[in-house]
Amino acid sequence: MIFLDEQSTLNVLLGDQLKTTFHYITKRAAKTMNIFQCALVCLDKDTVEVVARASSAHAPSFTVMPSFAGGFSSSCVLSVDSNFPTSSDEASCAFKNWVKIYFGATTFIRGKTHALDEKCIFLVAVNVDPKRKDDVDKLSLLDEWLSTELSKFAIEKAEHQQDTLYEKLQSVANIGTWEVEFASDTLTWSSQTKKIHEVDDDFEPSLATAIEFYKEGFDRDEISRIVAHTAETGEPWSSTLRLVTAKGNTVWIETHGMAEIKNGECLRLFGTCQNVNKAVELRIALDQKRKEAEEIAAEKGALLSRVSHELKTPLNGIVGMLEAIKHEQNDGRREKKADFALRSAHRLGSLINDVVDYTTIIKQDFELETAPFCLQALLEEVSSIIKIRCDALGLGFTRSFEFGVDPYVVGDAARVAQTFKNVSLFLIKRPQLEALNIHVALLHKKDNAVFHASVEGAGVVISEVAMRELLKPLKNAPQETSESHNDNGLALSAAKQLVSKMNGELTVSSNEQRGTCFDIVMPVEIMKNSQDNIGSDVVFSSELLSTKITVLIVDDNDINRLVLSSMFEDFSFVVDTAENGQIALEKARDKQYDLILMDLAMPVLDGFDASKAILAEKLLSEVGRIVAVTAHTAPDDKKACFEAGMQGFLSKPVIKSELLSHVKQTLISKSTFA
Repeated sequence: MIFLDEQSTLNVLLGDQLKTTFHYITKRAAKTMNIFQCALVCLDKDTVEVVARASSAHAPSFTVMPSFAGGFSSSCVLSVDSNFPTSSDEASCAFKNWVKIYFGATTFIRGKTHALDEKCIFLVAVNVDPKRKDDVDKLSLLDEWLSTELSKFAIEKAEHQQDTLYEKLQSVANIGTWEVEFASDTLTWSSQTKKIHEVDDDFEPSLATAIEFYKEGFDRDEISRIVAHTAETGEPWSSTLRLVTAKGNTVWIETHGMAEIKNGECLRLFGTCQNVNKAVELRIALDQKRKEAEEIAAEKGALLSRVSHELKTPLNGIVGMLEAIKHEQNDGRREKKADFALRSAHRLGSLINDVVDYTTIIKQDFELETAPFCLQALLEEVSSIIKIRCDALGLGFTRSFEFGVDPYVVGDAARVAQTFKNVSLFLIKRPQLEALNIHVALLHKKDNAVFHASVEGAGVVISEVAMRELLKPLKNAPQETSESHNDNGLALSAAKQLVSKMNGELTVSSNEQRGTCFDIVMPVEIMKNSQDNIGSDVVFSSELLSTKITVLIVDDNDINRLVLSSMFEDFSFVVDTAENGQIALEKARDKQYDLILMDLAMPVLDGFDASKAILAEKLLSEVGRIVAVTAHTAPDDKKACFEAGMQGFLSKPVIKSELLSHVKQTLISKSTFA
């Protein structure tokens, strides 16, 4: 049953038509949102009055109720906004209890306020989840309907005054209304709707001509579809589409519509349309700018990757020559120095990753490579390299380490070292630096530990302005730093991102007494039975070495070919070389190889196409495999290698033990196959 209580103080103010409309709106609201009760509420100074409700079988049972917690303010609109929240999510516990007592509800949403004869009325949907955006949108559309009906009521009382106000409101919001009566086959547009369509004031629209205003193609087809769907099902619509005005201008509008259905027949459609052209065009422009920015970032990434590739090539030569020196000398002292130089060169390679890291950071696609390692040995090696830099510059240097019983952890050793070196080298490059002080502690807690490193630069003072931008890429204050001092912030921003990736935190502080200090704090996992899991060499049995394999090294750089060849000096394998992919393909046609070490970036024919051709022609031996050897180590690069048919991946500079792992796997496959 739908009713308007005869005791209502508003009852005498309302005409029969508006009463009927209120009845219908509350009933329609309940049906549309699939709820049992929707009430139209009026707020007065001391009371809350139910003007209309969808059902008398559900709360509220009272027509007039006391106001919440001491009464509302005398200002009607302010009382609603401050004392009747827009939803149960925004209500206090006391107000929720008040709603539960009088409305029998635990959740609700409130529509916007409407003025009626100096009183405020609004819709309250009972037991509706405020998080359901669909219901919130439906209530908003019902509010538009209610607002339209109230405006009509006001027009009946003061037609000449209210006409002007109504038109102004539509004009300010740039929202027009419309209504289709199917019985009379008439379509009515408000004056603002006509302005949006840029037609004359005496224009008489029809449903067919209205649809023809929409841009031909998707927009016209879509409006035809949603109008037909609403007329058939009664479901409201909300859509953003383009129309072409009478003056030929294309504009974006937001259109809302509802249907009045009785006995399964659609009697009328009504709704609003709003010109949202500026907002949509702005969004489109922002999307375009975003795409352009992403393209620029990708181009920068490609450039930085190329630079990194060029730097890693000579570094690979250094590592290879040091390895050759190691095996040529029998003197223990010289071999120890060679081992140290080799480890330092390997670690130095991680510094080159500053540029690559910046690329991966802005794309957010880098992954950590965890493995067990000795944290103490790692940091002693890194700090020794840093000390050499300080000694060369005549700077003071101190270090102190506090490790527990077992300094072996699981993590990304290269990334830890890189972070440590990045902040240290930043301070070393500062001309004000007097001394560098390093303190590292590993605080144990059960099977895990916390790594804490402080790198302090005495004499280096950075202003608060520069401190706020220091860890942001390419954001450093120009008066505080320069490219020669900190590589445009790439190293520091990379360090911060890496620490964050390892679930840690990198902070920086600076003052006159202490100088500038970087603090790195992050959790690490303690490695159990570490001595049995770390740093074991690849071992070949005499039986396995009796198997012979053929190897082809493909690289356009002479030193790289020499370095890789030197790693096979202890074996009696046949090792051939090729300067590019085309020569490699020709050699593979003449001889079947068991293992091909393939560079990627080469002239004439690159590694990808060469691998595809060799595999397509089935030129490898029955156990043959192609392993990529490249400075390009991004995830996309690895994926491309495997998609090309390669079965392994080695990063330059090549570590001998990693190469020998592929050699051993090839030997096992061939001996088993034989």
